[in-house]
Amino acid sequence: MSDLTLKAKVMESEERYPEAIAFYDEILMCETDSDTLAYVYYRLGSIYREWNELYASQRFLSQAHKINSENSEIRESLESLNRHFSDNKDLVTDQMSRQNSNQIVSLFRIATGIKLISMNKSVQAYPLLKSRTKIYPNAAVAKHLLTDISITQEERNSAIEFLIEREWLLNSGVDLYTISVSGLYMFYITLGKLHLDNTAYTDGISCFDQAYRLDNSQIESLYYKVICYSYQNEWNQSISLIQELPDTIPSNIDPVEYLSAVANSYHHRYQESNEESDKQQVIKACNSVLEIDKKDKTISNLLDSYKNRKSWWRR
Repeated sequence: MSDLTLKAKVMESEERYPEAIAFYDEILMCETDSDTLAYVYYRLGSIYREWNELYASQRFLSQAHKINSENSEIRESLESLNRHFSDNKDLVTDQMSRQNSNQIVSLFRIATGIKLISMNKSVQAYPLLKSRTKIYPNAAVAKHLLTDISITQEERNSAIEFLIEREWLLNSGVDLYTISVSGLYMFYITLGKLHLDNTAYTDGISCFDQAYRLDNSQIESLYYKVICYSYQNEWNQSISLIQELPDTIPSNIDPVEYLSAVANSYHHRYQESNEESDKQQVIKACNSVLEIDKKDKTISNLLDSYKNRKSWWRR
């Protein structure tokens, strides 16, 4: 059994279900062994059944049964769920309708929040986007639940059209739509930046982690994490990440903010290490900032503290 599977089982045993789901989802992205895949689909189906997310549960249990039809535990769980659908048609239909409406509301709030950002109205956008993380605590849960949402022509308002036009909402059947990975990525990046602007650095790091998990080919989220760690005074974690990143800063990252985080991180480590290499990193980052903004007094003062200038009365 892989380390990820063991971690997922521990999270599940401790009833930390969102974290368990995230680990199980990660296994699905990298595992090829059929027995492991059947087990993971079964566990996801069981968790979502516990949460009363019946469509998601049925989707995962059906996939588990398809892979391993001989497993009696999987078969009985799927049959039990199907009986529940059959015996409670009206109740299930009403529940699904309400959940579908809630999902449309979530999509509306995500789209509206991102549109408000583009209109420089981040104050209004922040509570709209932040409220979604209570419902979708991580990217795996959001990806699983914002799937096959029934959206009729009458329900396709401007926010829904906004998502469809950018291919953040994909047609997955007649009047059925599923949020795309790129749409979720933009949601977590946008919310992470709002957390950063509102000094909620731990929440920001969590969002940037989710974005990177969704698409690790885009590394802007890691630069944002450096900035968050610096503001949190987590210098070693900041530097550990800095050392993995290319010197070329992505165009959508504020270079002054990032390089200031680099300078401050190495400055605080230098206070303890007195290593020449740390000192040179401080000087290099400060000079890079001042090349962009000569009037940055904080960085200018920091750089001055590293210059062995004699006091005026000793000249």
